[in-house]
Amino acid sequence: MLRGLPLVVSLALLLGACATVDPQQDPRIEAGVKAALVAETGANLTRVGVLSTEGLVYLSGTVASAEERARAADLARTVSGVQRVVNTLQVRPADVGDK
Repeated sequence: MLRGLPLVVSLALLLGACATVDPQQDPRIEAGVKAALVAETGANLTRVGVLSTEGLVYLSGTVASAEERARAADLARTVSGVQRVVNTLQVRPADVGDK
């Protein structure tokens, strides 16, 4: 009768670990990163795309300089719950005629 006990205990631990995932974590992280980007006064980072999956944050879109690209990643890292930032932002300086 005790032969099946280790299997039952293992299954309970596995299911218990899955139950601790917060389904609202990624939306909170995305909102926090977007808020940090919008609040940045030294650069226009309002058009940066943000996606979070299990604490992994992806930044996408275009920025005007390498400094803005780095700043966006730095800001994302400051948000609670962010485990890692994948920065795929492209640097495309605005043309003088685009104004």
